[in-house]
Amino acid sequence: MSYVIMGAIIGAIVGVVYVIAKKDSKERDEMVAKLTEAEKQRLMDTEVEFKGESEWVQEAYVAKMVEKGGKFDVRLLWYNKVMNNAEENTITIADASLKKAEKEEHDVKVGDFVKMYFAPEKTVGSVKIVF
Repeated sequence: MSYVIMGAIIGAIVGVVYVIAKKDSKERDEMVAKLTEAEKQRLMDTEVEFKGESEWVQEAYVAKMVEKGGKFDVRLLWYNKVMNNAEENTITIADASLKKAEKEEHDVKVGDFVKMYFAPEKTVGSVKIVF
């Protein structure tokens, strides 16, 4: 009986992860579809500047911004030239946050290109917009 319960719990977790991944994939596809060919090409042509063994800075596109109190949740589109995974050599998404003061100081808005710091091995601060 405990195996059935454990199987049901694991199945529910897998189902939730699948639904979230499907939603993110659909949102990414919609965002990429809105890019012009010049914007897509700019992302594909971006230079990757390594800051360590597994950290780098590259250009990203601000696709979505949602204000949450004194900060903004920012959804970025970037071209994956580095990570050897299912999204290698594709435009994909990353999430970052930006303080309201930084947004205003640098006049960051949807449709802008920004420099994105990316450190996939970090759990906190793995994606940042740098100025």
